[in-house]
Amino acid sequence: MCGYNGALVGMLMAVFSTKGDWFWWLLVPNVFMSMMCPVVSSALSSVASKWELPVFTLPFNILICLHVAATGAGHPYFPQVDIRPKVHLNDSEGAFDVLQLFLSVPVGVGQVFGCDSPWTAGLVLLALLLCSPAIFFHAVLGSAAGVCVGLALAAPQRELYSGLWGFNSALSCIAIGGVFYGLTWQAHGLALFCALFCAYLTSATTKLMSVNPALLRVPLGAVSNPEENRRYLKRASASGKVPPGAEGPNVRQEEGNQEPV
Repeated sequence: MCGYNGALVGMLMAVFSTKGDWFWWLLVPNVFMSMMCPVVSSALSSVASKWELPVFTLPFNILICLHVAATGAGHPYFPQVDIRPKVHLNDSEGAFDVLQLFLSVPVGVGQVFGCDSPWTAGLVLLALLLCSPAIFFHAVLGSAAGVCVGLALAAPQRELYSGLWGFNSALSCIAIGGVFYGLTWQAHGLALFCALFCAYLTSATTKLMSVNPALLRVPLGAVSNPEENRRYLKRASASGKVPPGAEGPNVRQEEGNQEPV
């Protein structure tokens, strides 16, 4: 699991980076964060073992969140993608492509390994089928449940087709449906419930952790009392130099003066 967490850290740091495919300096934080995986895993295991809970990929999630939060979109050396709240479906997206929607189920399983190709996802499913038919069944069931939740929440079609709504649900369904519980009908029902709940929780957590354009953020070097912060944002808006995170629908222009509301 230490090697698996390190591999996930390496892949996701490259995915979230905006420096392109051949930015070699990214190897420096990549190696450091990957080396921290066994340390974090050991620390979490010492606590979780008291309740016989598995650590799984929690070290990977913690380290990736720390890296993204510490750098951000405006970092001069390691800029990250600008994560913002998702836009829901609208009429301009048109009708669903049934074939793409069907392929999003195996692609959701492939996204566990960072693969968004249906062919690669098919090979992953074939490997799961040869390894354990029960894991194969629950992976497909969980990914399909995640896609259904995405449809219910009016997720963008691009996210649905790319499998981003399926991989978390597939993992939770695999873990409950036969790995940590015996193969019973109760375990199957619980696995399906966890897959649905996981998709809803993923959507809610994404919105909480994304950049909210409705909030006006003051740069750390300019933070003062609330009145001075308001004057700073007003001057920045009037000069057209709105700080990152301070632009949005709450900045309006009235009679030649711009002020945040």
